[in-house]
Amino acid sequence: MPIIAVVGSKKSGKTTAIETLVQGLTKRGYKVATVKHVPEPDFTIDTEGKDTWRHAKAGARTVISVAPNEISTIRKADTTKYSLEQIIKECQDDAEIIVLEGFRKLIGQNPTVPKIVAVKTTEEALDASKHFKPILTFIGPIPAEAEKMKIPYVDVIKEQERLVDMVDEKVAALVERKRKHKEELKIQIDGQALPLNPFVQKFIRNTILGMISTLKDVTIKGEESVSVIIKSFSRHD
Repeated sequence: MPIIAVVGSKKSGKTTAIETLVQGLTKRGYKVATVKHVPEPDFTIDTEGKDTWRHAKAGARTVISVAPNEISTIRKADTTKYSLEQIIKECQDDAEIIVLEGFRKLIGQNPTVPKIVAVKTTEEALDASKHFKPILTFIGPIPAEAEKMKIPYVDVIKEQERLVDMVDEKVAALVERKRKHKEELKIQIDGQALPLNPFVQKFIRNTILGMISTLKDVTIKGEESVSVIIKSFSRHD
């Protein structure tokens, strides 16, 4: 799954960059999902006093609201120890590209996640160059002297297409590969997806479908995708 991270200090242009990327990549035919890190420990996206808030206060671990144009799921969970894989799993089925806002500690040195770093001062740029790798580009109201660093700089306000082009070049091949290789089998053990090559996927999938086809009133067309979820549990779960 192609992932791009936008990190930086407050009021440095992160949200503007994400808006630019989402609009530009969507126009080019990509399915884009965004994930924002909210560090405030007591934050909730729900609204106090609303029915969904009351459901959660009563003890519901998952609250789903369904409206004519959207569906919203609020799941109570301790995310402080979530891995990148666990976060991505939440939206990977509906996206070809995922854009992260924040999560600097989680993705700082991850070589598979290119970073767009928003900075406001030369000191921020120098510090970012030490803590983030790889950096795709700097953005933000960066001083002229910081632009002389070997890392590219993009003015998000004046060079929107250039920023989208840079990301497009990074993700195009991965997205094309994902589109050609439709996952026919998915196995998750305690929330962790098992990496399976196409041959193994096909072998296990055909075995499972073969067993299921012997069940009464089950018709197998051969085009079905198969998901196997294995969870550990105890008597207290």
